[in-house]
Amino acid sequence: MSRYDKYDPLSGGFRAKLNAAWNATSGPAGVSDLNRVLVVELNSSGKLVKATGPLTAVGIVILTGPKNAGDTVDVMTHGEIVEVDGNDVQGGVAPAAGERFFLDTTASRLAKVAAPTAGTNYYLVGNTVEATRMVIRCRTIQG
Repeated sequence: MSRYDKYDPLSGGFRAKLNAAWNATSGPAGVSDLNRVLVVELNSSGKLVKATGPLTAVGIVILTGPKNAGDTVDVMTHGEIVEVDGNDVQGGVAPAAGERFFLDTTASRLAKVAAPTAGTNYYLVGNTVEATRMVIRCRTIQG
């Protein structure tokens, strides 16, 4: 059950409206969109949707309760989150300390990449300091 820990809304992110309702049943099959790290992007209307690629991702959200389409939420680009677990990571594998996490475009989840492939763009979300605490520093990098 991930949650924001350290976040400065003036310099660590921005606010945007949701394009669609997000709730306990709006995630991939058998996975809730609540209480987990979701990588997001802005659509052509300037509303938040789940990220589909490393060049369009803009940050992360962690929604702790159901939200309606049009609700405004905070998008974190720099900060810290805690209670990161296997529900946030592709494959359901719990994170360990000292790992880097990138966008997994199949479910807007986090993915571990041992070494980025040369010439490929990746969206770096952050690094774990402890197994359940992650420092978020969102940015696109090229392998």
